[in-house]
Amino acid sequence: VGSIESAASDKVDVTMAAGLPHFSTGWTRCWGRDTFISFKGALLIPGMFKEARNIILMFASSLRHGLIPNLLDGCRNPRYNCRDAAWWFVKGVSDYIDFTEDYDILKENIRMRFLSNDKKEHEAKEINGEVKIMTLNDVLFEIFQAHARGIRFREWNAGNQIDSNMQYEGFNIDLALDEVTGFIFGGNPCNQLTWMDKMGSSKKAQNHGVPGSARDGAPIEMTALLKFGLEFVIRLNQNGHFEQKGVKTRNGMDLAFKDWAGRIQTHFEHYYWVPSEPEHFKDYNVNPLAIRRKGIYKDTLRSLKEANDYYLRPNLCIAIAVAPELFNPEKAQKCLATLEKHLIKENSLGIKTLDPREKMYVPFYDNANDSDNYLVAQGFSYHNGPEWVWVYGFFLMALTKFNAKSMNMTVFMSYLTNHKFFIQSNDWESLPEITNDNGEYNHFSCPAQAWSIATLLESIYEARKVLPKHQENGNKVQNAI
Repeated sequence: VGSIESAASDKVDVTMAAGLPHFSTGWTRCWGRDTFISFKGALLIPGMFKEARNIILMFASSLRHGLIPNLLDGCRNPRYNCRDAAWWFVKGVSDYIDFTEDYDILKENIRMRFLSNDKKEHEAKEINGEVKIMTLNDVLFEIFQAHARGIRFREWNAGNQIDSNMQYEGFNIDLALDEVTGFIFGGNPCNQLTWMDKMGSSKKAQNHGVPGSARDGAPIEMTALLKFGLEFVIRLNQNGHFEQKGVKTRNGMDLAFKDWAGRIQTHFEHYYWVPSEPEHFKDYNVNPLAIRRKGIYKDTLRSLKEANDYYLRPNLCIAIAVAPELFNPEKAQKCLATLEKHLIKENSLGIKTLDPREKMYVPFYDNANDSDNYLVAQGFSYHNGPEWVWVYGFFLMALTKFNAKSMNMTVFMSYLTNHKFFIQSNDWESLPEITNDNGEYNHFSCPAQAWSIATLLESIYEARKVLPKHQENGNKVQNAI
């Protein structure tokens, strides 16, 4: 964390490097998604509240289309092909206030970087010297309001100048609220709007312009983060810190935040749960012919490619950790046990990003592969098997949500044995972005990734609040932490 002029939108801005040394300066340094996934573990738990405050306000100033950019690039050429950074941002604000009780930040005046969602209109206003001021509360409200009325735009400067691998349709961003369920659907088969954002680039292997892990529809962690955000603004409103009580939808309906959250709560299990017993299929929104593995939560909902919905991926861990109230505890426990059995191995630092039984599964990542193999060429398998470390932190947080009575800190820390030994032997004294199968070293991985270390720190912090120490081994546990 520091002030790097080449990465910030202003000379005084503090930014967080996504990883070292790969993402340390320039346009590669600062990413909205990475920053706010890392926010609690890297900034708030260590007590870096001033830096956290500045980063919130800097990203708030970049709001456009109701979204927070993933690639910030100092607000020179930010990209808004990212549907999750806005909700991680909302979570970051919530966590910041929890730690600091700094409610004054909500009233902070912010000079916005963009004067309109329309590029030509923005440029005209900028030439005329216009200034746009919003408070942080305004920014928060606009995120919810924009999603409620629907978000539809084509990326500014769409084409090879911002992405030489993207197909024409991939630059079109479309998100829409389903007023019945409260879920937000969006994306298309040509773009990748969540953290699983690998875009194929090999013409030889014919994966050029094809998302490696298309997750259009309503990804499970997006629905959970939305629910978390709604509960946050409901609390703010009840405490007198947020004036608005709801939004207006595309169809003109007044939708209270409480009502929106209630709709998600009511419909979540019915739409996302894949029952273990075939006799219960009729009670849930499932297609028995498409089911890949029973007793899990869907990864997405209503993806244009139905198989995507039924993949076992680690994103359900994020959802359980951030919005446990959406889940039936018994089902969540069974699902996490299934995930641990199939996606985590003895020497793993992270979690497999795809069920090994799937045809798309590849246990390694090779960004230099120049073969004609569709599944691996030029790193196409990035999120289809390789083990990502940051989601392991959310797996641990999910475990503690529903296993607090049967776990203690000794058991919890046993899940981090591999990580402890890795940090002790690693030149960076940190954790990597990814590994290959069973924790095997990956040459292309960033060796010190912010969100890898941050989410594990967050998981330990959260575990300490709810899990007892094992009395007989109390000293051992304390030393391990």
